[in-house]
Amino acid sequence: MAENGLGSELASAFDEMFGGEQTDAPPLHVKAALRPDGYDINVEELGLPIMVADPDGNIVHLNSSFKAALTASKMVLTELTFTDLLQNNTQLSQEQALRKFQEAVEGSETRTVEVLLVPVEAGVEAHSLLLTLSSRTDVDGRVLGIMGVGQDTTHHQAELSRVANDLTLLIDTANAPIFGIDTNGYVNEWNRKAAQITGFSKDEVMGQDLVQQYITEEFRGEVKKVLDEALQGQSTDHFIFPLFTKVGERVEVLLNATPRLDSTGQIVGVFGVGQDITKITETQSELSRVAEDMKQVIDTANAPIFGIDDCGLVNEWNRKAAQITGFSKDEVMGEHLVDRYISEEYRASVTEVLSDALNGRNTDNFTFPLFKKNGERVEVLLNATTRRDASGGIVGVVGVGQDITDRKDAETRVSLLAADLRLLIDNANAPIIGIDAFGCVNEWNNKAAEITGYTQAEVTGRYLVRDFIIDEYKVAVNSVLANALQGNEADNFEFPFITKSGQRVEVLLNATTRRDTAGKTLGVLGVGQDITELKQGKAELLRVANDLRLLIDTANAPIFGIGADGCATQPTV
Repeated sequence: MAENGLGSELASAFDEMFGGEQTDAPPLHVKAALRPDGYDINVEELGLPIMVADPDGNIVHLNSSFKAALTASKMVLTELTFTDLLQNNTQLSQEQALRKFQEAVEGSETRTVEVLLVPVEAGVEAHSLLLTLSSRTDVDGRVLGIMGVGQDTTHHQAELSRVANDLTLLIDTANAPIFGIDTNGYVNEWNRKAAQITGFSKDEVMGQDLVQQYITEEFRGEVKKVLDEALQGQSTDHFIFPLFTKVGERVEVLLNATPRLDSTGQIVGVFGVGQDITKITETQSELSRVAEDMKQVIDTANAPIFGIDDCGLVNEWNRKAAQITGFSKDEVMGEHLVDRYISEEYRASVTEVLSDALNGRNTDNFTFPLFKKNGERVEVLLNATTRRDASGGIVGVVGVGQDITDRKDAETRVSLLAADLRLLIDNANAPIIGIDAFGCVNEWNNKAAEITGYTQAEVTGRYLVRDFIIDEYKVAVNSVLANALQGNEADNFEFPFITKSGQRVEVLLNATTRRDTAGKTLGVLGVGQDITELKQGKAELLRVANDLRLLIDTANAPIFGIGADGCATQPTV
């Protein structure tokens, strides 16, 4: 590189023109093998800052581009050394540049150094030169000095500086905790968000051992392993990084740990970008607890609960469902509910209800007939509800039911009893009538129809007192019925009807308040006895007695009577 590069060609040209010394000779030309057409190359026209120095670092020549940069910085051009060029560099970069200069003198490969030229006048832009140093040798291989070919990187450095500042600001103001450590594990980066969530300021943590100072002992091994892997070049994504705040609270950070490289590609530390998931973790823990509680509630509920997936296979079966059917959870899980546990006659209706639920249409209170392990039938009153995942997609059906087997049996018995009572009422050998709360007929048995001549259809819905009681008794009968509607029942009151043919029928009636299961008054029910003939017989007896009384009183013979004690009594009949 030192022998064949551009630097060696230019160095030879300088030797030919100036014999190793700086003069005011005409512009340097090189008849070089740099161009195949053999044309001369004017070094001044290259537009690159070029310098030549002897092995001791004394500068023997500067081209016009280099001189222009030095002029702006008011640097003396005579008796200038390589060290003088580095006066604006940092101490560290000066030492590195001088070392590279010496390496180039010793014939090593080309070295690159940065030279900062700061102008003394305000408003004049500073220059940054990147010099490529190559050794100059004669034909015998003796080192004559160094030639440096420069590249003005002023604008490039400014852009790098701007980008660096932008990145620094971005890191510091990012809404995510960002930290960095060096190769020894000491903190060298700590942005505002990291300070905010931990309570430790940047000044407090810089230079501190991250793992030892801010990670609890139980997690140190795991965290150190991840950071050590990053220092070996192995990045780690999304590992939970537990930090503890200044007040001792735990902060969960989901972190990406990335090796941090310098400009030469060497690992100089680890850079971590995280996300504070403390609240998310707490929420997930709470959701897990709630989910576990709900699971427990479902499993121990005193109601049968089952679930199916979108294929109709059982994926939920609580203890009550197992208890009333005799099938354990293990036996039914994954089985097809309808095909396996519903009798053929009900499969179509049950499938329809479950299909509706799988399409988002819930069904309330439908009778769901299951069959027990022993073959007996179980009646379940069920609500079928669509089951959805977190994104709202339908994943199945959950059913919450009530075992109504005993109730259905009771209803059947009540229905039979009601039918028997209905038959008893209709066929009773006594007239039975009923009215609603408005006094309209709603009960009229066969005997009532027989003695009045009115059929049940003819009287139902008509006002009993207005339409079927003679005028002289309407007030009395209405009073008795009104009292019964108020809960004051009456026994054995005479209830006179007018038959369809216009005859009078005497009924001795008990008026009983009629109530629903909640105790609300619905009307009056009357059970009676036709006493028409009895009343007629009593009237006949009274007539006969009156006739006998008159006969005794007017008889043409003395008539007397005595009691058991021998005393005379009034003759009676």
